[in-house]
Amino acid sequence: MLLPVFRTSGVDPDTAINALNDVAYRWGWVLTDFDWSQWAHGPECQMLVNDPANVASADTLTLARLLTAHLRQDRFCEGHLLGAFEGGHLTAIVRRAAELLAARDGSLVRKPRGETSRALFARYIGIDYSGAQTPTSSLPGLRVYMAEGSAAPVEVRPSQGLKKHWTRRGVAEWLVARLSENEPAIVGIDHGFSFPMKYFERHGLRRDWHAFLDDFHDHWPTDDDNTYVDFVRDGNVGRGAERMGDRRWRRLTEVRAGGAKSVFHFDVQGSVAKSTHAGLPWLRYIRERLGGRIQFWPFDGWTPTLGRSVIAEAYPSLWSRSLPRADRTQDQHDAWSVAEWLRRADVDGGLTEFLNPDISPEDRATAAVEGWILGLG
Repeated sequence: MLLPVFRTSGVDPDTAINALNDVAYRWGWVLTDFDWSQWAHGPECQMLVNDPANVASADTLTLARLLTAHLRQDRFCEGHLLGAFEGGHLTAIVRRAAELLAARDGSLVRKPRGETSRALFARYIGIDYSGAQTPTSSLPGLRVYMAEGSAAPVEVRPSQGLKKHWTRRGVAEWLVARLSENEPAIVGIDHGFSFPMKYFERHGLRRDWHAFLDDFHDHWPTDDDNTYVDFVRDGNVGRGAERMGDRRWRRLTEVRAGGAKSVFHFDVQGSVAKSTHAGLPWLRYIRERLGGRIQFWPFDGWTPTLGRSVIAEAYPSLWSRSLPRADRTQDQHDAWSVAEWLRRADVDGGLTEFLNPDISPEDRATAAVEGWILGLG
């Protein structure tokens, strides 16, 4: 509705601004219970205002906050909206809003046989993880992409304004915020979510994934500030020596995946050991803050509850080679591939089958402890 107005060459600014003001209030984009003044002077808003290109990856809530701040500010600073219009900022907002609305409308998709079916999720998030350095280190190898509805994935950058790249803590906090919203999402993260059965046997642990996370965190506190995974490996922090594994141990899902390495195989090309040992405490962090609002697949069940967000283990190599890389780095492409595969699978109606793979009851019982890579049969 608004996009043609803002794209029209030589459009009168007052006409465009009045149209935006009318639609924003009528469609509920203006928030009432929101401290817009404080947010407008914060780093997230400043990042969006200083570079309209950043608006292209804004989610629905962030866009509503941005619109609210602009409309409210114009009441106290005459000409504020005019300046935002002339700088291209309002056009960027309208363009992103149109994409989000189209994506929402596109969640009702059509199967090849002509039947309509509603997608399970509204958002698809792919994360290429990194276990380097500390939880608060800015890591170029840690990348996040998100797709909404039928729109292609776009890269999500940290909004704090303090770090150029994501930190592990920052990603966990961002996930908690996004998954607390009213848009069901599925998240694919590129690290192991559990350990092989032999690990549980060696250390006499209960076959319970949630108890495993607590026990692991007690021995490997890799979410502590200034803590490297290697600090725990070397015995300088934590009690990692009491919970070690063997690199020859592989989970059933890693065997089925073929090239997937053991979660204990450190210091080799393509290893997920460090990212797994760094990432597990953050799964626990998310679980503690979201509780029943989130479903960790398949530990909390194979079939997602309608309207509930899901976090699953992903293995980008299953899809990244068959998808065009464009100008993305390998880390970017891995995260993009996860988000794009999740989106396509859900839109095509095939995600339900991947969430309920055709494996034996014995293998399902093992996977309920060891975890399973989404996308494997």
